[in-house]
Amino acid sequence: MTVPILPELLTPAEAAAISGAPVKAVYKLARERLPRATVVRKSGKIFLTPVGALCVRLDRELPKDVPAKVRRALYRMVDFHPVGPVEFGAGAFRYVLETAPAARAVAHELAAYRRAMATVVEDPEVQGGTATFRGTRILVHHVADLLSQGVPADELRSDYPNLTDAMLAAAPVYARAHPKRGRPRTPAWRRTAPHAERRITRQGA
Repeated sequence: MTVPILPELLTPAEAAAISGAPVKAVYKLARERLPRATVVRKSGKIFLTPVGALCVRLDRELPKDVPAKVRRALYRMVDFHPVGPVEFGAGAFRYVLETAPAARAVAHELAAYRRAMATVVEDPEVQGGTATFRGTRILVHHVADLLSQGVPADELRSDYPNLTDAMLAAAPVYARAHPKRGRPRTPAWRRTAPHAERRITRQGA
């Protein structure tokens, strides 16, 4: 299995979920090391190709002492030949990068993400446009949160009869690629002055 060379583009969060890297690392690599062809900028936003996600995973797997110059050279070769090995340098300074294991892992995660996306919709008329499972009103992030807290799948099926195995598998995959944004809203009552105050003196104080 190889990394699919498709015209699709991935957001940094999607690339992070597929490669197993933190989102901040994806942004840094996109700026400093990834080949230009694997990073696309549209309307001020950054997107990565699947090969870019592969390079992100490879960057995490390479030994820490591999110089940035060597990494950039290897990733340029990976861009042309996603399934290695690829080589750079000669003699004692010869680096060989075997990409096949990482390529298989990225392809597996990418396929799982596509399956997850097929089960999820963001319909403005359903739950205010928040991600739900297709044909239901079940919130994807809510299910992902419950699973991460250790709630058994059987219990979730009991609470939500419409949940399928595919939905349960899709929830954490989607949540990793689409993390919640921002902090919870502050309740309105915390932003307004109280209507009245009453001071109570505690006995024995």
